[in-house]
Amino acid sequence: MTMPSYQVLVVDDSKKDALLLERTLRQAEDVVFSVTCVESAQAGLDALDAQRYDLVLLDYYLPDMDGLAFLEQKRQRGVAAPVIMLTAFGQGPGLPVAALQAGAMDYFSKYEATSRLLSKAIVQAIERNRLEAQAERNANRLRELEATLERLQEPRNP
Repeated sequence: MTMPSYQVLVVDDSKKDALLLERTLRQAEDVVFSVTCVESAQAGLDALDAQRYDLVLLDYYLPDMDGLAFLEQKRQRGVAAPVIMLTAFGQGPGLPVAALQAGAMDYFSKYEATSRLLSKAIVQAIERNRLEAQAERNANRLRELEATLERLQEPRNP
């Protein structure tokens, strides 16, 4: 049986942290991750414009913009790839809440990022993103069918 395979974009200005995340993902036992690393938010946005990724692992603190600004730029560009935000610095409850409200699928410390935890979080985020997109398509189709039904039920003038 073939293991699932996903394209992951790591956006992190620390080469050391990016390599650690890449190594951690390569240790996953039940899934294959192809990893691309970039060192700035703008490089991450450019990569998302150039290629389709299944998920973005995003460092919150980047030299050119923070993770919340990145999420807003990604949304404005219409990029569907889900994001898991990571940080090396402990934050109060406000930042994780803000990240989730801004569209991140998950948020945790880089130091919690074991291979098992990270691969599970990634697969769950990708699946949740897929299901949400399908639900949106289904809702749009339902609205179209309801509009058609209303038109068909309108009295016709001879």
